[in-house]
Amino acid sequence: MDIFDAISNELRRKIIKSLDKPKSFSQLSDELKVESSALAFHLKKLDGLISKDEQGNYILTEEGKRALSIINVIENQNISLTNSPKIPMIIQYVDNFVVNENMIKKLKEEGRKLIIKDVNTVEFKEIDPELLDSVLENIENVITVKCPEDLVNVISSKSKEIISVEHETEETSKNEIEIFQPESLVGKFISAFLPKIRINDKLKVIYDGPLQPTNDLHIDLDGGVIKISKGEPHLFAKCREVDDLDIDKDNIEADGCYIKISYPDLNSLDVTLDGGKIDVSGLKINKFSVDVDGGLINLNVSILDEAYLSIDGGKIDGKISFLPNQNSKLTIAVDGGLGNISISVPNDVTVISSSNINGGVVTLPKSRIGKNGILNINASVDGGVIRVKEE
Repeated sequence: MDIFDAISNELRRKIIKSLDKPKSFSQLSDELKVESSALAFHLKKLDGLISKDEQGNYILTEEGKRALSIINVIENQNISLTNSPKIPMIIQYVDNFVVNENMIKKLKEEGRKLIIKDVNTVEFKEIDPELLDSVLENIENVITVKCPEDLVNVISSKSKEIISVEHETEETSKNEIEIFQPESLVGKFISAFLPKIRINDKLKVIYDGPLQPTNDLHIDLDGGVIKISKGEPHLFAKCREVDDLDIDKDNIEADGCYIKISYPDLNSLDVTLDGGKIDVSGLKINKFSVDVDGGLINLNVSILDEAYLSIDGGKIDGKISFLPNQNSKLTIAVDGGLGNISISVPNDVTVISSSNINGGVVTLPKSRIGKNGILNINASVDGGVIRVKEE
């Protein structure tokens, strides 16, 4: 981010000044008295000016230290920075959200922006396009957007990693599904200061056929949707280009694709998700690992040995059924995300719950003594909310 864009915002100036010494997410939130979602948003805005050290604390980069010097000079000379907008309304980690004109008018009156990210479906009602353009700052990592045709241009100009936009045209009187992918902004947060690029494209079937069976499967998804269910090994994939999908024996990599996989039970399933959504249902897995960086995961799986769930600015929902075993583990690591998980455990299994909380909320099942095996549950939370409930 450009230094002067960063310091034009009061909260970002406070973050930079606070990081004259390394601080954790929760320490920043407590010191600045700001909600975690708003803080996470502005930390992303400071990309290039801040980074993390080996302990996971936020620190200033050399460019960030330069920004701090500029802020000190400006404040010492009593120079007023007039461009200090109010904290935006951030809609994040919900399944469905509706945007109407009354909401946009109210935000306009309050001088606030609207940011929508990590949502399944967003529906825009009839809204004046110019009004929406003045309030909607960006919409990111959303599976489906539904809107009237006259809002398509506004939404596409503010979008990043939107899988589909559905709207009805007068010519066809049917839904058209398009992809809006700001090519030059991949991996970055769109802001009002950056150029807005619109690319329209349609997903096309890249592969529809069998998969080679394997006991261990790794999936790397960079934006998009993937659904995995139990069945004979088969893959159906719709992508923008052939190069967006790479299949190599036990490894599947996809970029902005819609993928459906059926597969038998597995020894191990390892999923890395960087923006997007994944559903896993019906499978029995010995070792299951999920690493989410800004995405949505729905689970309904059976685990024998171990489940490891890592969330960095994302959300995990669903159910995990633990099968009888002498020593099973559920490990959850959260850095600014949400988890709402129900677990099923045999009544005669010992449950040992423990947590390490550095800002956040954790709810785990009570520990108990059983006679047949052990389930160890450990949650480590640095600014987030985790709820694990035993059925």
